[in-house]
Amino acid sequence: MYFQNQKGVVWVMNYFYGTVFIEIIFVFFCIYKIITVLKLFQKERKKIYLILIIILVPLVGSLFYNITLPKIKDIKYALNEKLLVYEGTVQKTYMTGWPNSFILDGKKYQYNPWKFKPIEKNRYKLYYLPTSKFVVRYEKTQ
Repeated sequence: MYFQNQKGVVWVMNYFYGTVFIEIIFVFFCIYKIITVLKLFQKERKKIYLILIIILVPLVGSLFYNITLPKIKDIKYALNEKLLVYEGTVQKTYMTGWPNSFILDGKKYQYNPWKFKPIEKNRYKLYYLPTSKFVVRYEKTQ
């Protein structure tokens, strides 16, 4: 439906899958580092290792839960081409860079900055993934 027939939309989905893949690799790397620090703490019992563990575990858990997990949940919607549709006015855009987001009628959405550059006070019809609110397709409306 929305993914197969439009070249730009397929490219946006590749961007989405790529970011999910990179985030998952980052989480595994962080878990590996936490395990390494745990082993060092068991050997040497230095206070700095304990402090690192206390800081890293909640930080990595929070990043995974708030950023990566919603995108992982959206993979099933992306594969089944199930999108939500919403039309509204852009209230605020953030400088391009991670996490590439904007506010539309009080709701925060993420987007691919190479394919979509929302302009404040313009109206758009968005087709987006439900959990992460990643915009797959858009139409400018009046």
